[in-house]
Amino acid sequence: MTSTKEADVETDTILELLEIFIHSILFARELYPAAIFRPRRAYNIPVQVSIFKPLNDYLEKTLRAARELKRQRKLHKVELLVYKEESAGHLESYVMELEDREFRLESDEHMIQLEEQIRRSLLNLDRQLKALRKLPSAATFKILLHTTEAAFVRLGNDPRLQGAPFVQEAGQDAGHRTNTQLLPVSHTATVGVQLYVEEYL
Repeated sequence: MTSTKEADVETDTILELLEIFIHSILFARELYPAAIFRPRRAYNIPVQVSIFKPLNDYLEKTLRAARELKRQRKLHKVELLVYKEESAGHLESYVMELEDREFRLESDEHMIQLEEQIRRSLLNLDRQLKALRKLPSAATFKILLHTTEAAFVRLGNDPRLQGAPFVQEAGQDAGHRTNTQLLPVSHTATVGVQLYVEEYL
């Protein structure tokens, strides 16, 4: 059984991973000007991280809600949805699927294995994204948190999480997605996080 402390270590590690992936995608897909990003070292490699306060505030609020859902084991996916105009439909989405497992990240062996897979994923991410079609200059994004109906209702009433973009899992329509391409995967015996992109018509 995972202790509260171990669960917090797990949650913090997964949320840090998601945050780095989100910053990396926003930079690589040029959804913001390169000037708002600064290099930072994570997992012993350089990554690009936003210094733009409105963007960082949005990400912080969203990841705060994601952290609460993850602690409750009710966070199924984090989706970064790219679009030009919401009424015109979506261009692509980056889906980070999470698996809930019993594990102990403080184990040196597990942590080393996880960090190596994350490092490999980040190094390959830019190359994978370059194979995608170029986005229009006016493209923007939002982040959706996929959860259960009960968690959606409960957290939607939490004043600390007002405005967080929740999505109920039931009834999601995948019919208009045209392509699913695997992106780097961080998947060890103890951690399950899969990242892939879906392109739309």
